[in-house]
Amino acid sequence: MEQRRNCIIPIGNMKQILKIETFYVKPPVNTNEILDSLDWYRRDDRPVQADLTDWNVSQYFPDLCNQVNVLYPNHKIQDLWVASYGRGDYAETHDHSDFDWSFVWYLDACISCNPISFPNLEKPWLPDERVYPKVGNLHVFDANRKHYVCPHTCHNHNRVVVSGNLKRKPAEPIINNPFI
Repeated sequence: MEQRRNCIIPIGNMKQILKIETFYVKPPVNTNEILDSLDWYRRDDRPVQADLTDWNVSQYFPDLCNQVNVLYPNHKIQDLWVASYGRGDYAETHDHSDFDWSFVWYLDACISCNPISFPNLEKPWLPDERVYPKVGNLHVFDANRKHYVCPHTCHNHNRVVVSGNLKRKPAEPIINNPFI
């Protein structure tokens, strides 16, 4: 009988490294009023199966936009929308590959709300990296990273997030001044 050697691989060395930056941005005092004033849609052709707003709601969240602009001065917010996950709503696995960074900012969540999960596509047997929601937390991650959200199970509230994408600003053209 042939004996196998060295067939145990230490999983600790194989864990994926999720580059994510987390900040705190205080939600507006009138969050519910803002959410009530938005137009909501269901889009079956989108990976997020929840109530969604239009793609540019930045005028409703100036503090968030200002903070993101300070944190990422070389980037511009390209899209900004709100998703409200009711019971049973979810996000299929997707990415935002046309952009450099993506982010989520939590307006309503609790410790029982499902996290954003980032599967390891190269080593799918490893557990997903997870980022758990907390009201006010802003999580910024590589837009190319695949991610999903399991169906929302909380009874008392919706899981509400403002999501967005960042794209690097074009380089300023160098103008040669012949008078200098």
